[in-house]
Amino acid sequence: MMEPFYIAFGTFILILVGVALISRYVSRRRREAFQAWARDSGWTYVPRDDRWLRYFNAPMFRRGIRRGTRHVVTGSLRGRKLVAFEYYYVERQGSGRNKRNVTYRFAVAALFTPKVRPMLEVSREMIGHRIMGVFGMKDLQLESEEFNRAFRIEAENDRFAYDILHPRTMEWMLGDERFKSLPFRLEGPMLLTWTRGRLIPENVPAMATFLVEVIERVPDYVWQD
Repeated sequence: MMEPFYIAFGTFILILVGVALISRYVSRRRREAFQAWARDSGWTYVPRDDRWLRYFNAPMFRRGIRRGTRHVVTGSLRGRKLVAFEYYYVERQGSGRNKRNVTYRFAVAALFTPKVRPMLEVSREMIGHRIMGVFGMKDLQLESEEFNRAFRIEAENDRFAYDILHPRTMEWMLGDERFKSLPFRLEGPMLLTWTRGRLIPENVPAMATFLVEVIERVPDYVWQD
């Protein structure tokens, strides 16, 4: 009578062991891929370094019950110091017996700026933002109506936002496809961008180049005291 139970239990244990072995194999392959990319690119790699999180205060870095980094690479591009990593946090969702942990992951890249400046975040305008606008919760509006329709601007200092988002930069952003998927945020000593999902080595150069091109369009006087 008990034999079917032991067979089912043994099968369950074998499945768990198999899943664990596959997970370890995939994790090892990802580490090896990042190590190879960093070596070939002249960057450095560490599997984890949560100290980087102290630089960021964007909403996603304050969510969840557990937060951390994976696959941290540091290097430079066109004279700019950069870091990229996979950021994750865990949320407890559901109720009662249906409670479960859900992990959210983001590919993050950041660049050190010359000076600490007020927070400025520019992201694509979404339908939810438009609904908020109907109820009077509007973001900063610039002189370009086309830009205002395309992007949402959150700024601690309006004058600083005007300095960064001057007409030539707005024209560039409207014509560059990357801004349809990549936001940017100036925060403390960092300029960062992110996307949902895991970080893969092949995407690091594109994210780094994006940040460098954003910072290179900032007028020099913005960094002067």
